[in-house]
Amino acid sequence: MFSRLIFVVFLLLIQFAIYLFISLKLQRYEVYFLGTSVVVSIVFLLYLVNTPGKNEFKLAWILPVLVVPIAAIIFYFMYKYNQGGIWLKRKLKKLREDVKDYLPLESDEIKIAETCPEVKDLAYYLYKYGSSPCYKDNETKYFSCGEDFFEDLIDELSKAKRFIFFEFFIVEPCQIMDRLLEILSQKVKEGVEVRLLFDSIGSISFSSNLLRYYFTSYGISSKVWLKFIPVFNTGLNNRDHRKIISIDNKVAFTGGINITDEYANIVQKRFNYWKDAGLKIKGPAVRSFTLMFLEQWNVQNRKKMPCENFERFVDKKAVLENSTKAKNKKSVSKNELVIPYGDDAYNGEEIAENVYKYILNKAQKKVRIMTPYVIIDNSLFDDIVFTVSRGVEVEIIVPAFYDHFISFCVGRTYIKNLIEKGVKVFAYEKGFVHSKVMTADEKFGTVGSVNLDYRSFFHHFECGAFLYNTDSIKAAEKDFDETKNYCTEITIENYKNIKWYIRAVGWLFRIVGPLL
Repeated sequence: MFSRLIFVVFLLLIQFAIYLFISLKLQRYEVYFLGTSVVVSIVFLLYLVNTPGKNEFKLAWILPVLVVPIAAIIFYFMYKYNQGGIWLKRKLKKLREDVKDYLPLESDEIKIAETCPEVKDLAYYLYKYGSSPCYKDNETKYFSCGEDFFEDLIDELSKAKRFIFFEFFIVEPCQIMDRLLEILSQKVKEGVEVRLLFDSIGSISFSSNLLRYYFTSYGISSKVWLKFIPVFNTGLNNRDHRKIISIDNKVAFTGGINITDEYANIVQKRFNYWKDAGLKIKGPAVRSFTLMFLEQWNVQNRKKMPCENFERFVDKKAVLENSTKAKNKKSVSKNELVIPYGDDAYNGEEIAENVYKYILNKAQKKVRIMTPYVIIDNSLFDDIVFTVSRGVEVEIIVPAFYDHFISFCVGRTYIKNLIEKGVKVFAYEKGFVHSKVMTADEKFGTVGSVNLDYRSFFHHFECGAFLYNTDSIKAAEKDFDETKNYCTEITIENYKNIKWYIRAVGWLFRIVGPLL
């Protein structure tokens, strides 16, 4: 199981040793390099300060530039202008132009949004900058755990007639996968098209080629997101962290749940219980998740392979019909909206973070957040603090135990700062909380794959669903209150009891938080 990981680490260490050897050989010229490094560093820092972007990212680069200037500057431009990223950005731009043909007209989108005036500004933003329309007349269901999520999923899979799309960060052969494959293989025999897209880093414990062969044996078409090659390539940083299932363009699932036994609480490797959240959507909003999947799937096409015709799965005529209904509909039976959205490092927008900020700024009474990580930029931190300053109660549930040690340590430093500003933070003691949920005032909320950290906001491909006045909002808030029963509040007093090395590691690595 770990042989692939060991092999990858071994190859990276070899490359690092080669770079180190070359650097040592060049030491004889260190006098000339010293003067050059000072000049180059000053020019670079002036460039960095005047470049648009978040100061946290700039600060993360200043330290390595001061220590190893030439190497750090080279890595910076490799990071910013990597060829893999340029290739990916071009393909995404082309695909997103194709996707626009399947979206309603802007005038029709505004018409639908105006039926819910309280959130029409967000609906307009997500449509214009994220190609994410708002939808009415949907049925949503919130899942507070992986067990319920998978049981419902299996039931919906049995009803599939045309196609089933899976997009996940982690998949692996396991008991829950066996249950899914049993029904999926039957669906393939019935003529249902089944596709699975998985991330090569998320599933790094297993060979991507072997996994694809494994799924092919069941008649499932599969692709690997940015197949990992053990070389220093910063383009490989943009992982597909999304969790999407679309069935016949009628039912969709999303959330924080991956396809392993741990998430289904069948087998636990590290924790007593894995607490996660999911969402099911029935209705026209499924269209957006189908398009998100097709976009990611076609990015992986070979250079000469054209984009497939999306109309096989998403009918353009349905857009026109729904637009006509929006124009003619004078009243609505239920004042609710669902807006599925995606985010990534190439769209020029901070969509996922802005959704969280929007909910915070709309809140009047209480905000509830469940997240496994808290490594946030100054702007989101300030929005949370401002929300508390307005008299709104903000509560956050985080894990009591770590799955990634450094991220946990750094996160505790942010938690300390939030507590000092009046935010109530609770540590989940029953196991590990992996849910990515934010709600406010029983009216606004989002459920998806987005963590409160830099990787989700600025590096990964993520997804979620903004919810307004849906029954699932109340279900999520009820879940939060029930989860608090298994939590201990983190106060400044008991924060001081955290082991000294955890606080030290957090303090030391916080400067590189944007890279974690």
